[in-house]
Amino acid sequence: MTINVVAINGAQSFSPNPATVPAGQMVIWHNVDGVTHHVVLNDRSVDTGDLGPGVSSQPMAIGGTGGGQYHCSIHPVMIGSINRDTASPPPCQGQYCD
Repeated sequence: MTINVVAINGAQSFSPNPATVPAGQMVIWHNVDGVTHHVVLNDRSVDTGDLGPGVSSQPMAIGGTGGGQYHCSIHPVMIGSINRDTASPPPCQGQYCD
């Protein structure tokens, strides 16, 4: 899942926001803005480091089942959230199912 750091008419934001990420999928932040950003989960479990224009973060695992809130530490008004897609697993089929 890629979350873009964007600027539209001078307003910096994240897209999509909120982002729905399937359980187990990694997240990449990609800076498509013209200035540096630094994304941090509010619980400090993820920190991208500085992302210059055109730079992407390494793939990062978002822990927990609820997702989380994040922000740009350089531009504190930039906030975002990640929701976990907690879809049920497929039904069990076969002789070992209850």
